[in-house]
Amino acid sequence: MEKRLPGITGLGDACCGCGACAAKCPHGCISMGRDKCSFLHPSVNANICVGCGACDSACPVIGKREEDDCEAVYWAKSKNEPEKLASSSGGIFALLAHEVLNAGGVVCGAAWESDFKGVRHVLIEDEADLDSVMRSKYVQTTVGVEVYEGIRAALKANRRVLFTGTACQVSGMRGYLGKLADSEFLLLVDVICHGVPAPLLWEKWAVWREARAGAPLRGVNMRSKTTGWLSFSAAYEYAAEKDGRAVADGSAFGDDWYFKAFLSNASLRPSCFNCPAKRACGSDITLGDFWGVQSTHPDVDYEGGVSAVLCNTAKGVAALETLGANLERGESSLEKVLPGNPSLVRSVRPYARRDEFMRDLGDGMGIDGLMAKYDFKPTLVQRARGKLGGAKRRLKKLLGR
Repeated sequence: MEKRLPGITGLGDACCGCGACAAKCPHGCISMGRDKCSFLHPSVNANICVGCGACDSACPVIGKREEDDCEAVYWAKSKNEPEKLASSSGGIFALLAHEVLNAGGVVCGAAWESDFKGVRHVLIEDEADLDSVMRSKYVQTTVGVEVYEGIRAALKANRRVLFTGTACQVSGMRGYLGKLADSEFLLLVDVICHGVPAPLLWEKWAVWREARAGAPLRGVNMRSKTTGWLSFSAAYEYAAEKDGRAVADGSAFGDDWYFKAFLSNASLRPSCFNCPAKRACGSDITLGDFWGVQSTHPDVDYEGGVSAVLCNTAKGVAALETLGANLERGESSLEKVLPGNPSLVRSVRPYARRDEFMRDLGDGMGIDGLMAKYDFKPTLVQRARGKLGGAKRRLKKLLGR
């Protein structure tokens, strides 16, 4: 009789690439391989697979969870001004991480590879390493088996753990951990996610920038606040002469071609257009920028950044309470968060020529060719809508609404 392969082998584009299946497999018969655009997908060795179903039970797509609750919603920001400015939004992740690290725990987040050509999740146990997992990185990360195993080992040793990632990654971690995911020592935090761009596009973009600068990358800040929080920019740092460091290039977020591709939804993973985990990942806290806070909470000083904080569980509420005097916050609501963060509950729509763009990328077209073919300029209709929206906002402001 023919052996039946796990359901993960038939997911195709629905796979979100979290790697939970490979980590969960008790026989090590699943490996994560990259497609033409460097997105990770599972591959099953049928000669070893015993059909136990462990991989399917961990999968965020196959084992889709019920909708998350929402215990409380806040606008919030750290009172540590330098750390807040070094963060993407209000510095809440850093405050949560300090609490865990100071208790001898483990923090897991996304960090750049040493050459800045990719991003992977890492485990840190030292305050000195916290900066490496701070700030948004708009590239799909790799969550290796060693990360899953490290978190499980820490929890079994009754050590506190903070795991942060996209909703699908949080859901995958819950699936991998099983009952251990309900441990009092584990705090799961997901970030409001627009979608994850292809690792290959970032790698090509990084190489292209290095060639233009004539020096290797030594730092990337995709959310630099040197131009402000509302008008943040992308900053690229290169090796300077005599082994120094110098900010040699940078541009407003909306003017950077890589980010134009991201915001146009041209470079996103296919599963991002039908996300299986939005508001259904089992996180304790959801974090994001509180876009529009200046309108919904006009009395809040938003300079330097403000976070939207959704406490989905009682554990999440308790974690926020422990931040105490280090945190400035106020009550808000989902209704006030959603206008500036529609991707919190709704998957984005693909760019009209997304398949063509990804095919060109995967078939070897370079950055110069891609930039010439895809400029991602807004259409006439989009520009008209933008002007109309701006006029409406100015009118409301004039009328004091």
